[in-house]
Amino acid sequence: MKEERILIVEDDVNIAENIEEILELLGYVNIDIANSANQAIKVVKKYRPDLVFMDIKLKGDKDGIELGEIIKQMVDAPLVYVTSYSDPTIIERAKRINPAGFIVKPFNTNDIHAIVEIVLYNKRTKPAAETVAVRAKDESPYLVADAVFIKADNAYERVPYEEIYYVEANGNMVTIYTKGRNFIIRKSMKDMEEKLPPHLFLRVQKSFIVQLAQIESFNTKDINLKMGAVVQVGRQYYNSFLAKLNTITES
Repeated sequence: MKEERILIVEDDVNIAENIEEILELLGYVNIDIANSANQAIKVVKKYRPDLVFMDIKLKGDKDGIELGEIIKQMVDAPLVYVTSYSDPTIIERAKRINPAGFIVKPFNTNDIHAIVEIVLYNKRTKPAAETVAVRAKDESPYLVADAVFIKADNAYERVPYEEIYYVEANGNMVTIYTKGRNFIIRKSMKDMEEKLPPHLFLRVQKSFIVQLAQIESFNTKDINLKMGAVVQVGRQYYNSFLAKLNTITES
């Protein structure tokens, strides 16, 4: 009996059960199946799988590549894509999150056996130095790691990250709402995402980035911030937002 936990994310029940049966024949007993992005996120939070099989063409508001990006933020588990598509554009998108491999439909027992054994072996034997290198890569490249300097009135003003409440876009301008004052500058939201550390800030809608520590409460539509503002959550951003938070639910 093999103890590693494996998650199968597949909205086709027959394919999901086929992979499950093959894994059981190979001796894996801790297997979970999710048929949607929301269900997959709940399973990852609860069980923290060692390996994820992911269908690229999931139904719903997120495909397997977008969901894969979210899961990579949640858990250090290799991702194997299951697909019947060989579109170069899709493959290029998938490569951005460094998947451990691809399984092309239709597959057989040998295909699953080979990929799961190789991927889990590599995970077990990954050098500690590699883990340290990944951690170092994620650290801030800037000398000042707890603040950003925003140019205003011909001078750069130091603004601690903890004092930035949220960022709102309006055309080609953004307003940065902070404890001391509001800054209106010519920047894109993409630029702001790159400047603000992702472990502290998250884009929750096309026009909003919020500081995670400012969140007082939220539902599927709105986020209430401690400073009193209410920010809407975009449907396509909700899963990524939820994945960043430690939540407790009835189910």
